[in-house]
Amino acid sequence: MACQTRTNPGTRRTKQKGYRFRLCALSSDIETTEHILLHCPFAKDVWSHVFHWCKFGNVSFSSLEEMFEGQKPSSQSPSKSFLWQPIEWTCGYTIWRNRNLAIFQKKKGNGPMTLDEIQVKSFEWISKRSKACSLDWNQWLLNPSIQDDHG
Repeated sequence: MACQTRTNPGTRRTKQKGYRFRLCALSSDIETTEHILLHCPFAKDVWSHVFHWCKFGNVSFSSLEEMFEGQKPSSQSPSKSFLWQPIEWTCGYTIWRNRNLAIFQKKKGNGPMTLDEIQVKSFEWISKRSKACSLDWNQWLLNPSIQDDHG
């Protein structure tokens, strides 16, 4: 999986074995897709808020493969697993988008503000894409896993 990373010519770089790597402006780690979506301090903060909202406790993904291959936090019931995928995809997209806004347009975001955006976008996505699922907005904000079973 690849996503666009910083392309500004004046960014900090480091050389390793003849290659040039961009460094994360938030942590000085090498800026990879995995770093941007999982390991960057901003991403970790967002995921922490998402897991708290979903009542999953402390969860972390060690790789993008683990995240996108359907690995869901173990506390989620099988009947609710269909809700996790759109939440995690929305989370990944929103982290990437908000991080780019912070870097390129100097628009600072934070975990709680980003969580609000994830809650709205994932609710809209599931509500509009799943005919077998009826979501309640107030329940969704409290905990998406308490929604009535889908079909």
